[in-house]
Formats: sequence, structure tokens, C-alpha cells
Amino acid sequence: MTTPSLRPVVAIRIFATDASDRILLLRRANSKYGEGQWCLPGGKLDYGDTPEHTVGKELEEETALAAKNVEFLFYQNSPPTESSKMHCLNLYFRCAVEGAVTLNDESSEFVWLPLGQALAKEPVFGAMEAIRRLLGSPP
Repeated sequence: MTTPSLRPVVAIRIFATDASDRILLLRRANSKYGEGQWCLPGGKLDYGDTPEHTVGKELEEETALAAKNVEFLFYQNSPPTESSKMHCLNLYFRCAVEGAVTLNDESSEFVWLPLGQALAKEPVFGAMEAIRRLLGSPP
């Protein structure tokens, strides 16, 4: 019997910005990962899809917003930890948005915040480190 190979999951994380340059955070709901916690919009990259297309697809699925001017920022390796056995390679993107937020069942609420104030929500899935990086602060 062979052991299945373990592979990192490629995750797309989105700094969606409004006209006031605030970022969107979502409170997770109905999920075994991060239930009740804040996070950036995003999701897993599907086989055969492009990261840029996934930005628009995930943003629309989760919030009904349309992504505009999608820009790759950086990647972040998030190896497994004691609390999370998942290994993610996070690809961070920034985009402007159009439309009004309508949440799907993966989120219970949303908030638009200036980047520096988003840290107070303690967003999960590597977002704290990513926000600090954008702010030029140590991780």
C-alpha cells in the first residue's frame, strides 16, 4: 500500500479595494476552516485555471463584486502548523471592485477598512503577515 503524496494547496488571496482605498474583509461562516474569523476574500486555484481568473471568480462568488485592474503582489509560503495541517502557497493580488457586496453562505458579514486598521480584526490564513508586508512592517 502506498502513501498518498501530500502537496501544497495554491490559494488566491485578494486585497479588494473600494474607491476610498479601503480593503474588504469577510467573516467566515459555515466552514471547518476559520469559522467566525476574519479573512481576505479568495479561494483555491482550480486545476487548469489561471490565478488572475480565479481572483475574479472567487470575488464574484463570495461577494458579487466584479474585479477590475487585477495586479499580482507577492506570494507567501504557509507550511502546516500545529493548529492547521494544510500547507498553502498563497498568491496575493490587489484589485479595484465594482458593484455592491452581496455575501454568499461562506461569510456572515463584511467590513471595509483602511489597510492599517485591518490588523485589529486579526485576519487568518496568512493575512496578518501579508498586511504587515504591505505596510512595510516586520512580520
